[in-house]
Amino acid sequence: MTRFALALAAAIAAASPAGAQDYPSRPVTVIGTTPAGTSVDLTTRFFGEKVKDKTGQPWVIENKPGAAGSIAAKAAASAKPDGYTAFICPSGALSANQYLQKNLAYDPVKDFTPVARLFRLDFVLAVNPQVTPVKTVAELTEFLKAKKGRVSYGYFSASMQALGEQYLALAGIKGAPAAYKNPAQMITELEAGDYDFSFTSAEYALVPNPRLRILAIAAEKRSQLLPDVPTLTEAGLAKALPLFSWFGYCMPAGVPDSVVKTMTPILTAIASSEEVRAFLKTYAGEPFPGDGAALARTQADTARDWGYFVKLANITAQ
Repeated sequence: MTRFALALAAAIAAASPAGAQDYPSRPVTVIGTTPAGTSVDLTTRFFGEKVKDKTGQPWVIENKPGAAGSIAAKAAASAKPDGYTAFICPSGALSANQYLQKNLAYDPVKDFTPVARLFRLDFVLAVNPQVTPVKTVAELTEFLKAKKGRVSYGYFSASMQALGEQYLALAGIKGAPAAYKNPAQMITELEAGDYDFSFTSAEYALVPNPRLRILAIAAEKRSQLLPDVPTLTEAGLAKALPLFSWFGYCMPAGVPDSVVKTMTPILTAIASSEEVRAFLKTYAGEPFPGDGAALARTQADTARDWGYFVKLANITAQ
């Protein structure tokens, strides 16, 4: 009976991959929302390398881009909660899409287990100084008011549109959005002077460009990488809400607590490391470490702010 009990216990342990002492004992599939080669994809792979150094098991990256992250989120939410499928969960999929998309195929709260916050990417307000000859947000406001409604701004993502509409509303300016299919096209058109301003990725502020001038950053405080760029509130928009893209590590709802307890300290330690900070500088990104509870709070706060942005921009779910 003793031998039988021991054998049974060993069999149960072997059949429970998430609860095993050696988790992870095989590669973990990590679902991403962006195409291969993007800043988010490359950062995910960098995290995966560091996780492998600590656990001995690699991340197998499965990028499922499209529908503002909803395709990837649905796949992650539907995965078996055994600890071997995870999701690089972005702020858009977990906080914004519930306002932007009808009949969302997943529940951004109930379908996921938050494990850790990882990193963030900021947005900046940019103009072409050869077409829009201003140096501050206040000067931009006066310049645009003088155009008497003939104002346009470019955007690629819902976040960029929300920030553009917030600026126009707070500045008391009427303007029209110009939608672009990808950020490269949007920046090319801004450099050509086809519209007046844009909120775009902060990484464009790292490389000197005579056809781009950065006026402000849409963050709650100045970036250490762009210390001379004021926040929107510092630039005179006292009621401006910050908005940035954050990324965390989630797993399907129902994953065993032992998996979370294993992965949370590993991921927060990596996200807090100087190696990650140095890597993210390439994209003007910054570490955003935190445990699962911190990720859940950030998700809730961002969702609340998106309610404001959607109402302000009069955005209807599609």
